[in-house]
Amino acid sequence: MRTSTHFGLSVHYLHVILIGLFVIFSGNATAVAIDFDDIDVYHDPEGGCFCDHPLTTEYLDKGLLISDGYLVGEKRADGTNDNSLLGSLFLTFTFVDNFPTQVSMIINAVYDQAVFLDAYGNKGWSDHKKTSGYAGPFDDTPYRSNQRVTFYAAEGITNITFGTFYGLRVGPIVDNLHYSYLKLPEPSPALLLLPCLLLAITRRQKTIHASCRESNVS
Repeated sequence: MRTSTHFGLSVHYLHVILIGLFVIFSGNATAVAIDFDDIDVYHDPEGGCFCDHPLTTEYLDKGLLISDGYLVGEKRADGTNDNSLLGSLFLTFTFVDNFPTQVSMIINAVYDQAVFLDAYGNKGWSDHKKTSGYAGPFDDTPYRSNQRVTFYAAEGITNITFGTFYGLRVGPIVDNLHYSYLKLPEPSPALLLLPCLLLAITRRQKTIHASCRESNVS
């Protein structure tokens, strides 16, 4: 009976340690949201060109560099902006300083065509997605507006490229971009020894439990 209590107590401590490890290493997720409505777009009364408003480093403070993207939009009735990002043939998102583990966005397309997204990350990770829409006579799916595309990569996502089936001067339209980071604290040398301690405790309790059964049998 005494040995059994000792065994149960050690198991209790083992559970406490495991919970502590989970809390320590669960990390904190921070998120970034960009709807492109925070920038005013000048509307040329004579029409102008979409290329009048290129975006490059406007969101660099949020860890995002944009290549070959242009801000387009209009004013809502309440005076706020309703903007989105119009991509050219080589639209690219590059994440700097830190690499998100999740990236999500709303995708539309000019001419109801399919949009191809290629995401790349650390350690050779990559993923490829395609929205619905026309992608040739043998891949013609009904176009849907406001399609959400999401990438996940524990290794961290470094950049995303966009392309469209027609490959014209403009094609993909991006809005409501969200990306998040999972930040894990650096383990101390003492924490790195905890798995060895847990293994030693488990083996010791197995030995004690086996000895108790042998004593009871004899």
